[in-house]
Amino acid sequence: MGEVVDLKDKIKRYYGFSRHELRGLAIAILVIAFVISFKEWGADKFNPSIGIFNFFKAILIVALSLLVHDAGQRIWGLAIGYQPEFKMWSFGLLIALIAAFISNGNIWLILPGGFLLHHLAGHRLGWFRYGINYFGQAMVALAGPLFSLMLVIFLKILYIFFPDPLIEKAIMFNVVYAITSMLPLPPLDGSKIYFGSRMLYAFVLPAMAVASILMIIKIPIFFALVISFLVGIILWLIYYISFERNAWKG
Repeated sequence: MGEVVDLKDKIKRYYGFSRHELRGLAIAILVIAFVISFKEWGADKFNPSIGIFNFFKAILIVALSLLVHDAGQRIWGLAIGYQPEFKMWSFGLLIALIAAFISNGNIWLILPGGFLLHHLAGHRLGWFRYGINYFGQAMVALAGPLFSLMLVIFLKILYIFFPDPLIEKAIMFNVVYAITSMLPLPPLDGSKIYFGSRMLYAFVLPAMAVASILMIIKIPIFFALVISFLVGIILWLIYYISFERNAWKG
């Protein structure tokens, strides 16, 4: 009970965004919204009114998705004594724009940025008291893709009752977002997970990728999660037997 009260206090005091974070989030949302709405500025020729309307819908999808992704990392970080800070990745956004222009909007590279961790002043430091713990950082990073996957599950259930193209696009966006965020490229979440624990990454990457892809296919959510878990376990065992077992023996 005390831990819940402590977490509520941390969320109340530290959850808010700084002005620098809000500016970075706003830029990332606008750029990524433009990327995913690139093909929707008119069917046969450029149409500003149609394009602006679709751009606005894309902003809603991207804003919701980025904030949910960030919420997972922010809440889990606060729970273990860290304060995450969102950092926009300018180079990643530029790459996303170039890919959109080259592919005529057929390639979505969702590369908004990553986060930095700060110790919370005035709270017990616990097991990471001598510095930023790499495994703790990996767990904070993992919370983002997991929250994105949970949002996909929620949207897929919602789509059953309200089959709207906007919800369908939001599902697709978060599937792509969850997968791209797991790439081991700094400052993406995948790099923090990989360097924090290769064993964890060997399980999470295939499980997350399979679960995300299966969410697009019309199969029950429960079976999609079970299949992704089994695939993750199998590939984790292959990785362990091929690489880590000999390292442990050495």
